[in-house]
Amino acid sequence: MRGQMVVPARRLFLAANGLLLLALVPLLANLWLPAAKPAATLLWGGLAAALVLAALIDALRARRQRPTLERRLPAAFAAGQPGSVRIRLDSASLPGECLLSDSHPGDDPHTGMPVRVTPTHEAITEVRYPYRPARRGEADFGPVELWCPSPWGLWQARHRLGEAVRVPVYPDFSWLRDAGLTATPASSRQQGRHQQRRSGDGQEFHQLREYRSGDSLRQIDWPATARRGELISREYRDEQHRHLVLMLDGGGRMALPVEARTLFDHGLDSALLLCASSLDQGDRPGLLLFSGEQSLWQPPMAHRGALNTLLNQVYPLHPSGQTSDYADAARQLLQHWPRQALVVIITRLQPDDSDDLLQAVQLLRSRCRILIGDMLLPAQVELARAQAEDHDTALKIAAAARFDSAREALHARLRHAGVVVAAGTPEQMPRRLNQAYLALRRGGRL
Repeated sequence: MRGQMVVPARRLFLAANGLLLLALVPLLANLWLPAAKPAATLLWGGLAAALVLAALIDALRARRQRPTLERRLPAAFAAGQPGSVRIRLDSASLPGECLLSDSHPGDDPHTGMPVRVTPTHEAITEVRYPYRPARRGEADFGPVELWCPSPWGLWQARHRLGEAVRVPVYPDFSWLRDAGLTATPASSRQQGRHQQRRSGDGQEFHQLREYRSGDSLRQIDWPATARRGELISREYRDEQHRHLVLMLDGGGRMALPVEARTLFDHGLDSALLLCASSLDQGDRPGLLLFSGEQSLWQPPMAHRGALNTLLNQVYPLHPSGQTSDYADAARQLLQHWPRQALVVIITRLQPDDSDDLLQAVQLLRSRCRILIGDMLLPAQVELARAQAEDHDTALKIAAAARFDSAREALHARLRHAGVVVAAGTPEQMPRRLNQAYLALRRGGRL
């Protein structure tokens, strides 16, 4: 996209004002030296004509300016993390010191835009500025605006260069690198911790090997031992290729803010972590968004690009204003996926969810193992530890205690129905859900 507009510069205004002041000369000559009035008028007219001619020539030359640039954006940004935008200008096409302004999204006030750009001695003059998106979704960049002086400085030419670009803003997933949340039994063995392999209980045959001290008699493969003339043991490993379906609540309750993010953002973190962890285990994760403004179903995937596939589908999603409907979500899942799976429901439970939630459990438990991640509001957790220093605080503590008691009763009913419940604050939820998943897996209870 290229657009151009020429507006008067400060120098042209000063010249015009000076010309107006010179218009007083013929007037004063008429009063004091009438004989000099024709010459003064002719002189003023000549100066005015010269200024108009110079302005026209300068405007035409300004319109012939053709600065060229290239804006380089990353393939994607991460919400809350600093990114970098590069603008490369052809130095030879810059007529002088120009003012550059990029039409970036307005959610970051610290980009440093606009900036002054002066052509360098190099072929390319580069401008780099930081951009930190505030939330997930899409970052819309409009054309770059470049204000350049005309050759004689009488005009400013505004050039709109480049196309409008939309860049995805993914959830910030960088914290997984240092959190150690995807630690598996394999990584524990690398740290020198012996893991006992056994037949059954979530294990599958891996390979035959020579007998080692400590192997049980059940591990010995007697036909192979007879053929080889020495003890041969079977080695087992955790069963691979199980299915994991993440059910993420997209209803209005997940729109509650927790500092700068929503419960939905934290739920999305948990879902993506479990996706990464299950892929490390050789399992196949999928995702169902329920009670959202739009439906989303991604069947379980086995390839290593599954995490990127999910990221590309969920990054623009935000919670709706709808009521969370667990029974309807369970029916949707059974229509999409009639096979066995570990179903992980990520939500914020309310005591009055009991009937709807237990109906969903009844629909799913014949085919699925169910794990529920219940996110607690940090403010409620803090109230449970607060001191009743005044009447209002005492009322809040009592109301929070009553709510917690009802929620714990719902948790007890769910556990009695065979559901595994992991509760925690939004910051705790990714780790706790992942630990619960790995515990179920190691115990052969998926």
